[in-house]
Amino acid sequence: MKLGAKIFGALSGILLLYLLVGLILPGTWEAEVETTLSAPPEAVFPYLSQIDRWLEWNPMPESGMEKVGPPSGAGAGLEWDDPQYGSGRMTILESQENGKVVYRVEVEGGRLQIRGILELMPEGTGSRLRWTEQGDFGWNPLMGYAARGMAGSQGEAMRASLDSLAARIR
Repeated sequence: MKLGAKIFGALSGILLLYLLVGLILPGTWEAEVETTLSAPPEAVFPYLSQIDRWLEWNPMPESGMEKVGPPSGAGAGLEWDDPQYGSGRMTILESQENGKVVYRVEVEGGRLQIRGILELMPEGTGSRLRWTEQGDFGWNPLMGYAARGMAGSQGEAMRASLDSLAARIR
């Protein structure tokens, strides 16, 4: 057997093993961050439930952005088609006054799905805000690897957004 065939066979075996392991890895992830804000829940809640206010503290795609549904509460949302972020939709599913906002993000026709919960709790004269996201890349042998790092990278992005929100509320 020639050396080139042996090298090709070994590389093919490594690639196959990589893909098989990727099939076994879950494509799901979860990230959670919390912060304390100096304002009470009633002052913070509009930033969470109103789409215009959401855009003030949470980075979103810059091109092809369109507001959909009502301006706040359940049904309010955004759609985009951006070269960097792809096409997607974010929709508020549930909005409990001064308490909780639940939303869903679907990217590329649902290939990536995220469910997020923003929970506000009174704390002294301010509030505590807990933000949880759960994502699912679906069944893709390569995305199982990506999902392993999402808790950290998405958590960092969420932390930066909360820092931006805290700076606006001060």
